[in-house]
Amino acid sequence: MISEHDRRVLGRLPGWNPAGDIAAQRRAWEELAVVYNHDLPAIGALEENVELRSGLCADVAVPKGAARHPVVIYLHGGGWAFGSAASFRKLGMQFAEAGYLTIILNYRLAPEHPFPAALEDTVFAIGWVADNARRWNGDGRRIAIGGDSAGANLAVSALTSSAPELRSLVQAAVLFYGVYDFEATAERNRSIPGLQRQLSTYVSGIESLFDDPRVSPLKAVAPGILPPCFIIGAGNDPWCLPDSLVLGQTLSAAASPYELHVMEGMPHGFMQMSALEGCCAAMRLMWDFLARNV
Repeated sequence: MISEHDRRVLGRLPGWNPAGDIAAQRRAWEELAVVYNHDLPAIGALEENVELRSGLCADVAVPKGAARHPVVIYLHGGGWAFGSAASFRKLGMQFAEAGYLTIILNYRLAPEHPFPAALEDTVFAIGWVADNARRWNGDGRRIAIGGDSAGANLAVSALTSSAPELRSLVQAAVLFYGVYDFEATAERNRSIPGLQRQLSTYVSGIESLFDDPRVSPLKAVAPGILPPCFIIGAGNDPWCLPDSLVLGQTLSAAASPYELHVMEGMPHGFMQMSALEGCCAAMRLMWDFLARNV
């Protein structure tokens, strides 16, 4: 059950109901993101807009301390059409606060750059991080990848669609309330035009791509493909919770290691809401998982 404390916190937070065209959704998200990015944690350094290649950059959050840092590639949410490293800054910096060199990727967004641009950026970032993490005292042999919502989709798609030698660089995945089956997500959210627009915008309106395993990575899960996965579902998230549950079932059938935690009463996006007890509990579970696997 959700705690009374979390009820009060959620009651004070502005709601998020994606509506309007993509430009309107972008403006609304950037306004909301200000609320989530107060009281940034203390870390070693934050380098903004580091260029990985032409047209692709990332913010790099560096932990304190001289020890060689494990690495997290973090992929922000935003329906493949909005969001940025800056609007997910606090969450990315929390990884660095916990000791992980964190690459918060500014992958290209639709509709200007539809599928497969964001996926190609994510796949490229894996190899780049393995080669460049040492610039910030990171260990390129200890990499996790993760993200939330659209970012979780990109994390799984990058792993299932990349070559085995690239995939082998990643030791773990952390996946927050992601979209793993476009057709199923579209069907259960018929009444939410803003979400329909995000799904359609990513694939340039070509709905036949919903069945492409690079778009719906649930279709590509097979034995030996994915590293250990940490899956978080939000209990009060009709948009994406079913996909998290089905991903867990699919990984079970593939005998692929995973943890699935559904945080009761939490809404979509709650891992950015650090005042919630549910968020703090999920973070503790995640740090334990990462310590065991990366």
